[in-house]
Amino acid sequence: MKLALYFTFPYPSLERFGKYMEIISDVKFEYAELGIPTKYPYYDGPQIRKTHGVALKEFSMESLGKQVSILKSQGKKVYALAYCNLFSENPGEFMEKLSAAGIDGIILPDLLTDFYHERKEIIHSVHDHGLEAIPFFNASTPDHSIEEILSITHSWIYFGLQPSTGIKVPLRIDEMYKRIRSLCGSREIIVGFGIDGPEMISELKTAGFDGIAVGSAFIRSMDEDNISAFEKQAKMLEAETHGK
Repeated sequence: MKLALYFTFPYPSLERFGKYMEIISDVKFEYAELGIPTKYPYYDGPQIRKTHGVALKEFSMESLGKQVSILKSQGKKVYALAYCNLFSENPGEFMEKLSAAGIDGIILPDLLTDFYHERKEIIHSVHDHGLEAIPFFNASTPDHSIEEILSITHSWIYFGLQPSTGIKVPLRIDEMYKRIRSLCGSREIIVGFGIDGPEMISELKTAGFDGIAVGSAFIRSMDEDNISAFEKQAKMLEAETHGK
């Protein structure tokens, strides 16, 4: 099972972010998701939402590029998670900057909700700049929208379990998996938004999901600058996803 780790870049500070990345340099995970901070991260839960305002203070494309280079030198694929409200007036310019920073692809959580009419234009702009457009779906995404986006993309799929990060509503994981798998065929499905401990990871693995994405679980230890707790969490995730 693959592991994707999410961090709002560069929360809680550029210096401390780099330190945390060094800590996980020997942790086995396939995908790094770097959140591009925005004033309005409305699909994130309260924990990750607060990281955006802090991260904005030190964010720059130059520093992003340096961190991307480090992660890619370790064999990680690096994706940006960005809200369309950051670049809605000029998607091409934004995609060009991400491409120059070395980003492999982009996840757009608000594309099919708030920018539905611009969806094809934005996806084409992503592809035109050599980036992967990562489809983002959740349980409320209509089948016809899923099928359309799959027809114009080619990468793995991010499937959100919950309506936003850090939010918990009752889940029927088997039913969710059967529906999304029937629509996505053999495409790789990484699931996130609400991963809650080893038991849920085991349930997701048993259901058949190809990987998990985790972000909120690290925020408390990062807030407290608790190195040992941060490393312990990362090692636990590695063991649950890559262990036998």
